[in-house]
Amino acid sequence: MGHNYIPATRKEYTWESENPYYEGQKYPEPTVCPECGAVFKDGRWQWKEDIKEKLPDDVNEALCPACRRKKDHYPGGIVILKGKFLKEHKEEILNRIKNVVEDVSALRPLQRILWMEEKDDGTIEIATTSEHLARHIGEAINSAFKGNFEIKYNENEKFARVMWKRD
Repeated sequence: MGHNYIPATRKEYTWESENPYYEGQKYPEPTVCPECGAVFKDGRWQWKEDIKEKLPDDVNEALCPACRRKKDHYPGGIVILKGKFLKEHKEEILNRIKNVVEDVSALRPLQRILWMEEKDDGTIEIATTSEHLARHIGEAINSAFKGNFEIKYNENEKFARVMWKRD
């Protein structure tokens, strides 16, 4: 599915996309997210520590798309982990998830975990900012620990539901 440029009235472009958090606009550079500290510079969001030059004192501020998703409680992906194996190896599995998220978000600051919740039955639900991160987490868990693994994508929507179970 392609995207079409639609000229906006200001010096920015918007995109036709089903994803309400995908912005084709160009923020004034540099723009800093007051919530997470990510910086929009050189046409993309990046971590402040990855920018070599000093930022000016009068930077623009705007919530990045990941922080907007978090504020709106609107995930781009959900990962569901269950089973007896999860209960027995929870710490090891959570460490694997932490490593995957750190690796991915180091390169792509907008891909993050929005929340992680353990249910009463031991099931763990992880909400992510993108379907890509949800898939990466599921694939990493399945690769390391095997089990029943499934990814379902919603048609016409940028959303993935990832399920992994091992008893």
